[in-house]
Amino acid sequence: MPDASDRPSRPGSARPWWHLSRTGLFFGAAYFLTSMAPSLLPRTWYYQGLISGLCAVAGYALGVLVAWVVRRVARLIDLHVTVSGEARHWLLAAAPVFGAVAVLGLTVANVRAQARTAAVVRLEPLDPLDWALALALAAVIAVLFLAVARGLRGATHQLALAAGHVLPKTIATVIAVLVVALTTAWVTDSVLFHRGMQAFAGVAAQVNTAPTGRSAPTSPLRSGGPGSLEAWDSLGYQGQMFVTSAPTPAQIAAATGRGAIEPIRVYAGRTSDRTVDDVADAVVAELRRTDAFHRRVLAVFTTTGTGWVDDWSAQSVEYLTDGDSAIAAMQYSYLPSAMSMMTDRDTPREAGKALFDKVYAVWRTLPADHRPQLVVGGESLGSYGGQAAFASADDMIARAQGGVWVGTPSFTDIWRSLTARRNEGSPEIVPVVDAGLHIRFAASGDQLTHDYYGRDYGTWDFPRFVYAQHASDPVVWWNPALLGAEPDWLREPRGHDVNPDVTWIPFVTFWQLTTDMAVGHDPPDGYGHRYGPELVPAWGSVLGGSPTDDYSKVVAGIEKTVNRVA
Repeated sequence: MPDASDRPSRPGSARPWWHLSRTGLFFGAAYFLTSMAPSLLPRTWYYQGLISGLCAVAGYALGVLVAWVVRRVARLIDLHVTVSGEARHWLLAAAPVFGAVAVLGLTVANVRAQARTAAVVRLEPLDPLDWALALALAAVIAVLFLAVARGLRGATHQLALAAGHVLPKTIATVIAVLVVALTTAWVTDSVLFHRGMQAFAGVAAQVNTAPTGRSAPTSPLRSGGPGSLEAWDSLGYQGQMFVTSAPTPAQIAAATGRGAIEPIRVYAGRTSDRTVDDVADAVVAELRRTDAFHRRVLAVFTTTGTGWVDDWSAQSVEYLTDGDSAIAAMQYSYLPSAMSMMTDRDTPREAGKALFDKVYAVWRTLPADHRPQLVVGGESLGSYGGQAAFASADDMIARAQGGVWVGTPSFTDIWRSLTARRNEGSPEIVPVVDAGLHIRFAASGDQLTHDYYGRDYGTWDFPRFVYAQHASDPVVWWNPALLGAEPDWLREPRGHDVNPDVTWIPFVTFWQLTTDMAVGHDPPDGYGHRYGPELVPAWGSVLGGSPTDDYSKVVAGIEKTVNRVA
């Protein structure tokens, strides 16, 4: 039974503002402690403080609800529980001691576990000052939410009293609860969320127009350059970075030892007067202008929310084809992928489908023996949007001639269907589909020839598709379903880059991975959301080579020219 702190005060009496439910505190402390459990990546102090504060508030609310339900049930069945004075004395004396020991033990264990996570992904763990700042921030967040909740409760009480003068008490209470709940929901959605998103979008738009410090291309084979149908200023920040980051023929030749030509990169920015279809049409016009449909390889890349294209993927295509390639991409948003994943999943799908369909429509009109190899790619939200161009995996194999999808979010339709029908015994982190006949998942560059357990694949037929995904990449595994359901990847063997201590915790794991996405690029290549050199053998295999070929010279060349993620 809840203690006296959970029982309502006597009629006419007022609880002090500092009153707290002991049951609520118990649940809040439990959730607070679990919030410090390790996840895929080590958290910064401010993200740890944010998660801990939110979890403490959620736990306290749950505890208060449990206490309320128990009181109501006990009253309904006329249940009374009494404890002898001596037993009560020992309980009151022992509970704080056991509680303090449990809190200290779990805190130390979690701090050490997070340090192990940092070591696994080659990062530094939080130091004592970081933990102190995290605890302070968590306390501020918890107090703030508690104050808001009590303000709403007070408003509900006052409104119920006012309505009670003209309505029956029960009806007045119900009306008061509904009015306050609906008002709170409206303020949260229309004022806080939408105004916040507008402000964030404004900042993102400013970033999109920020100067890159780079001059417009001097080559007509780049959008924004001489003869381009796209103005340099219209490309946006990421578009300008993309078209000016291609390697030169000399740089490609130095790495491969073969002759090279200048690769084509075309791009169109999303402006206020353009629809997604308009932008896709502009990209196709640039492909026609640059004679891109006569290159050996034509790659359609779907960008992330900000319009970014991973230069490791782009340059892999260019080095491996000796520059005889064209890459097409377009911008459809300004927002970072993590924000778009939570607020707008329709536009990336629309953009991915529009661009591929329009390029494919032109490509299929060409003579069969004069068509470039049409391949697809994208990372993160770009992978999610790019796969929306296809109705299924079979459709992807039928219409595209290969592709590399990097860090694909687990809510992507084709990814989800492929993973669901994986061969029995293969883990979700590296599923085996149809014995790797056309599609292979790889958690590292050396997993293109064998499965998670080291068993060799059979024949890899063309077209070939690679899903590159790290077990430690939060972008891949983030999913709202984590709030209430344990995923397969946390029931099955962990990847080599995941701390074995990581486990699923209802509500908590979702928020842990939400903040992990924000630091996904912090680890070195090969961990988190950093792929880098492992994309070279992936693209080499897709474009016609073997996963076991020696790509070291190409990797070394790209290392010198790649536009890295900051």
